[in-house]
Amino acid sequence: MAIKQLNAKQIQPDLSYISELRNKTNNSISLASEKSEHLLMWQPRVASALALLCPPKRVCYSPRFMLLKAPESELFFDLLRQAIKSDLYSPSLGYSYFFSESKITLANAKSKQDNFAAQDNCLFASSVDSEKLFGCVRQPENSPIKLQAGLVHRANGGILILGLRSLLSQPLLWSKLKQIVIKQEFEWVSADESHPLPLSIPPMPLDLRIILVGDRLSLAELQDFEPEFYSTSIYTEFENELQVKSPEQIEQWINYLNFIANKQQLPNIDTLAFAKIYKEATRYTGDQHYLPLSVDWINSLLVNATHFMQNNVIDESAITSAIKQKSWHENYLQERLHEEIFSNQIMINTKEQVVGQINGLSVIEYPGYPKAIGEPTRISCLIHFGDGEIIDIERKTELAGNIHSKGMMIMQAFIMSEFAINHQLPFSTSLVFEQSYSEIDGDSASLAGLCAIISALSQQPIDQQLAVTGSVDQFGHVQSIGGVNEKIEGFFAVCKQQGLTGQQGVIIPATNQRHLSLNDDVIEAIDQGKFSIWSVEHVADALYLLTGIPYKDKDSINLYQLIHARMQAVLLQDKKQDSWLSRWQKYCKK
Repeated sequence: MAIKQLNAKQIQPDLSYISELRNKTNNSISLASEKSEHLLMWQPRVASALALLCPPKRVCYSPRFMLLKAPESELFFDLLRQAIKSDLYSPSLGYSYFFSESKITLANAKSKQDNFAAQDNCLFASSVDSEKLFGCVRQPENSPIKLQAGLVHRANGGILILGLRSLLSQPLLWSKLKQIVIKQEFEWVSADESHPLPLSIPPMPLDLRIILVGDRLSLAELQDFEPEFYSTSIYTEFENELQVKSPEQIEQWINYLNFIANKQQLPNIDTLAFAKIYKEATRYTGDQHYLPLSVDWINSLLVNATHFMQNNVIDESAITSAIKQKSWHENYLQERLHEEIFSNQIMINTKEQVVGQINGLSVIEYPGYPKAIGEPTRISCLIHFGDGEIIDIERKTELAGNIHSKGMMIMQAFIMSEFAINHQLPFSTSLVFEQSYSEIDGDSASLAGLCAIISALSQQPIDQQLAVTGSVDQFGHVQSIGGVNEKIEGFFAVCKQQGLTGQQGVIIPATNQRHLSLNDDVIEAIDQGKFSIWSVEHVADALYLLTGIPYKDKDSINLYQLIHARMQAVLLQDKKQDSWLSRWQKYCKK
């Protein structure tokens, strides 16, 4: 047996080191943050890639494009620009166009006030169009021709950071940008092919480095569009999480929070607030060993907390109030779903014992809704005489995705290997997610489904006070799943409404313990012994908790023996019916 009942400390991140910070003064934290100059101090991969993009001594064959997997947000672009500017050389002044009645000439700029002088060594734009990126030629009637500078001119000699999503939506824009950067020359053309330029405009030399920022889907689209482009570009990723291996890394992350707050000109963060932020951070990443580096998430949390702060300091109560208000703003669909269960429109049993029925746990993601919702699901199984087939009603009605179907087939493989080695299984089973009317996917219910099947085969009831989540392999080992916090909290809300008995709880995979970061209501109930969480490593462990009977045990009655005894009884009955005398009697009746 590998069953472990988790206590209140084990279902949330370890805050012992954060608590030690309370003995430190605010000055020690703020002084550490002052040493944190820019974003790249926490992003060694990005900093290394930038060193390749902008070497101290530049040559004509130096790389000119860099692909960065990162969020396309204005805040991130601005912080990245500030970081690059601090380590980048100052560009040349660029160029200037001079106009006469019949001629346009190009010369080196003498000051930044010249019409096409370089304005900065690093500029950014999350979305662009042709005029914003390349400028334009204006030809007013009865007036001299005018040229308008674009981003490529204002950042000439430096770096231009662009959002990839906007460029991919305008393929001609991207093709032109790539061409002029590689050619290192910008040529003016008329926006209207039917009206050519009245004067010849000298092309402008262009020395530009491009950083294309996008998520993985945008980068995949670019790779499909131009697969050869990846072989000539620098690729790197902005690390969204910081893996915590030592107390020093936690302090580095706290410095990172102070860095974001300082750059956004937010109030100071009180040391007592870091424990609450830390817990919410692990909940955001879904792992106790990882902390988020997402500048947008950190900024949003801190900005929301400023609405509740006192004495111009972001304290623990401000963070708590901000989290609660955000949750309340987003909870409408979750409250409606729970109301359906509370009013018995969706039937969930949390107090009885039923053969072949189990409370599975699922996560629902609605389009346009900002978070996932944990929902308990009643899974039932019926046994009838047959050829050993496990009938997945969801798959038969085409309401199941491929991963769900894979999980069902793995369950069937386990049942067959356990009970149908010497002869065919004389039963067929039908498994269904009750009151499910839309497509489901994922294999996180395969452990619950397998337990329901074994309960039905052995005719032993399952305690409905428990809910189960986890996937299984063909050998019955329990594997990790996603959304464990939402699933536990969804079942706890139902149990609390129907009345906590002290025996209710959730069974999760042992490997999911590190992902736990539960809300205060669940932690308090576990601490008071009103709710429990068990971690298991094998389906046998889950079955013992659910039925109170071991799956295999040489010294006592077990589920394996009960199923085999039932199978033998059915096979023996079939054999008697198919005896020589029985067949002769049937023949005589004909």
